[in-house]
Amino acid sequence: MRARLSDIAQQAEVSEATVSRVLNDRPGVAPETRQAVLTALDVLGYERPARLRKRSAGLVGLVVPELDNPIFPAFAQVIESTLAQSGFTPVLCTQTPGGVTEDEYVEMLLDRQVSGIVFVYRPARPAAQAQRRPGRPGRPGAGQPDLSRLRPGHRVH
Repeated sequence: MRARLSDIAQQAEVSEATVSRVLNDRPGVAPETRQAVLTALDVLGYERPARLRKRSAGLVGLVVPELDNPIFPAFAQVIESTLAQSGFTPVLCTQTPGGVTEDEYVEMLLDRQVSGIVFVYRPARPAAQAQRRPGRPGRPGAGQPDLSRLRPGHRVH
């Protein structure tokens, strides 16, 4: 499918001239704006020009159960940052009651030929454990998750 500048510009919320500068690898575009245009290309399913492919390892889906619980946005932020530093473009997929299911997200991501999918999930807790409050400050498990050892193919339990 051939990319239309207007579609990419609309998705990235920039001008068509900015999209043209990014696609032609011209200077004068802020790094954040350049990344927004490249992400728009990926999200719309367009193939990047050959000279721009080396800058991204592709899309990676990040499927989280919700954003109301503060631990999930914390995980998402750390994972997104780690992916971006590694050249990947993270795509956040948030499950909501009555919304898109995990299976539907996986199907959409696979249709986009993502490089990978990261699942952050909440295991079911027995009723006895549900009464306790996990992760008090000063104890392991509290605060930001440590994903410094996250590598491609690594499975976090």
